[in-house]
Amino acid sequence: MLLLRRRLRQSRVFWCLSVVAVLAVVNVMQDSRSVYLAGPITYISSPWSDALDPKIPKPPIHPRVLRPSLQDDTEAPWWTPDRLQQLLDVPTTTCRRMLSLGGGLRCSDCHTCLRDGQKFTCLDEDVRPRPGHCLIYSVGVGGELSWDYAMKNFNCSVLAFDMTMVNWTNIQLGTGLHFLDLGLADFDSDNTINMTAADGPGLKWEVREAHFRTLDTIREVLDHTRRPLDVLKLDIENWEWSVLGGLLSSPSRAKVLDDVKQIALEIHLDGLKNASAAERVTEARRVEEVLTALHNHGFKLAQTELNTAQQEYGEVRGRVFPLYRESLFLRRP
Repeated sequence: MLLLRRRLRQSRVFWCLSVVAVLAVVNVMQDSRSVYLAGPITYISSPWSDALDPKIPKPPIHPRVLRPSLQDDTEAPWWTPDRLQQLLDVPTTTCRRMLSLGGGLRCSDCHTCLRDGQKFTCLDEDVRPRPGHCLIYSVGVGGELSWDYAMKNFNCSVLAFDMTMVNWTNIQLGTGLHFLDLGLADFDSDNTINMTAADGPGLKWEVREAHFRTLDTIREVLDHTRRPLDVLKLDIENWEWSVLGGLLSSPSRAKVLDDVKQIALEIHLDGLKNASAAERVTEARRVEEVLTALHNHGFKLAQTELNTAQQEYGEVRGRVFPLYRESLFLRRP
């Protein structure tokens, strides 16, 4: 009799634990479904994903915001930042097979790490790089080539471009990976420039001859005009707006983007740090114009993530924007 009672108690405990587990799974499924039905979660309503490594710092709830010191905002009073925020933050397409490749963690101690250098790449059937046939342009590497090597290991032909590496020259870094001492610009030029070297301590200005070429010129010189460009990665420190703006300025110039499947873009909003409120509005409107043209040319935002390694916040017409992020655009109808 004592043995029977003990088994009954064990059976009740088992069934109670089973019911609790089932209810927990149902609640998780309901929460996931409600999040899905609610649509994309923006960085404003949910600053960071709880699924990320807890060592990676989340954006502050009350960040230090860079505000204009010169209140001279009088032009285009009708303009608001709403559309700009939507273009930056709200995906307009999905990727079922998204990868975050490259990059690494830089840890100052056992509790705080910063992640940098990773790029998003989509492997959906209509846009994926096909091993053995894919072509990648990686513009702006600064000595951080982890993503480039990842794409090389994917059996792609990768060309990395950067004119800020003063100690580098045109070189083959491995089978399928070449580095070219060249910058991407809105027009072809050879200039003497002042800069801080990406492969140096970054403590002093360097004077050097730098070579800039347009995307059309680069593809023509490398005999890539008839070969689709699977991924165009741009990390060019706020120059992206001049380069993309020029490419999208007319239908004839935009043709060079017709066979580009993905644009992995590190977004810089440094113009929102200007002291003048009017200049901030001008810059914000320029970024909005470029992103609108990019969208109209078929490049849809699939993923965006705030930069944790280096982040600042700027204000324009009462709206606060994080200034740095990684975004992936897919060319789709």
